[in-house]
Order: sequence, then structure tokens, then C-alpha cells
Amino acid sequence: MRHNSVLRIRQSQICCAKRIEAPKNSGGETSVDIDKEVNFAMHHLPNIISTIRLMTVPLLAWLAYSGAELLFAWVLVFAGGTDMLDGWLARRFNWVSKIGAALDSSADISLVLVVLFAIWTLHGDIFVENGVIIWAILGIWSLSNLIGLYRYRRLPSFHTSFARIGLMLFGVFVLVLFFHGFVPWILYTCGAFCFLAGVESFILVLLIDQWTPNLRGGLIGVLRSRSKASP
Repeated sequence: MRHNSVLRIRQSQICCAKRIEAPKNSGGETSVDIDKEVNFAMHHLPNIISTIRLMTVPLLAWLAYSGAELLFAWVLVFAGGTDMLDGWLARRFNWVSKIGAALDSSADISLVLVVLFAIWTLHGDIFVENGVIIWAILGIWSLSNLIGLYRYRRLPSFHTSFARIGLMLFGVFVLVLFFHGFVPWILYTCGAFCFLAGVESFILVLLIDQWTPNLRGGLIGVLRSRSKASP
């Protein structure tokens, strides 16, 4: 008798649990559905920010062509801020995706190209006097990206720490140039880092067979992993 009573109590509890539903809003969505939608939107927030950065490129190109150097500089500050923000969000909350890495690389390359266009338009003498440095950096990175497109069918998105440092120094050089003026030693410093980061990217493209984003450890990290994996 006791066994039967316990069994009936459990069955009644199960029936009650099945009848309980998550509260719905006026649109018929439960709180669980809303949470899933919010989490999905937040997961893609870095991608949205990268898209906004990409959308500033036509505006920056027009400002550079129009000679609005100061306004160009302030819009560039905003675009650079979005670059730092989407990277921080992706790493902090693990909102990392292959689409996000590819979109971030496309936005970064587009931004660098429009900045070079602005330097050529607004400070053409820098290209004349320091053309070897600029074209060497463009050459190694173009070669790396072209090989990456051939091997991976998409742009490489290694995002190594070395490349990040080079990009940050390039941003410092550009902001100092547009807000203050040309400082040669900043160009030489960021040029050295950017060129070496391009060489690192070129070697990584040759070493890694599959498209692999966000290699923070860079070439040294890849070589260490291979040495540990080898017998």
C-alpha cells in the first residue's frame, strides 16, 4: 500500500510538471525563446561592430579625397575604437566565430587601404621620401593574402599578437600624422613591426594547410605545438 501511494504521488508530480509552461508574452514567445534570441544577438555583436567599421571606409575615402583631414582623423578614431571593442568583446565573452574573424580581417584591410589612400592624397611627400618602406610592407602583406586566398579560398585571419602590435603602431603613426604632423621615427618603428608581421603571416600561410583564425601565439606558438606533437 505504501508503495502504491508513493507511486501515485510521483505520477501526480510528473503530470503537474508537464502542465507547467514557461510564461509567454503577448507575441506568444516564452522567456526561454527570448533568452535564446538575446544570446544569439549578443553572440553576433562583434560582427555587427566590424560591419560598422567596414561601412566607415567609403566615408573615410570621400573625406580624404575632399581634403577634410581633421574630420577624417576623427572618423578614423571612431573606426579604430570599433576595432578594439569588437576584439575585446569576442575574447572576453568567447563570442568568436569564423565569420567574425573573416569579417574583422576584411574590415582591417579595407581600413588600412583607405588610410594609405589618405596619406597619399593629403601627405604625398611621405610616399615620395619613404616609398621603399611603404611598398615593402604592402608587398609582403599582399603576397601573404594572395597565397592565403589561393590556399584557403579566403583571406588569412591569423590575428597574431605580432600583427596586432604592428597594426596598433600604425594607428599611432597615422593619428600623430593627421593631428600633429609627420614624425619619422614612429614611421620607422611601425614599419619594422608591420614588415616583420607580414613575414610571419607569409610563413604561416605556407606552414598551415587549413584556414585557422586567431593564432595569438603566432609563428612561435605553431612551431612549439608541432615540436610537442612530433615523436
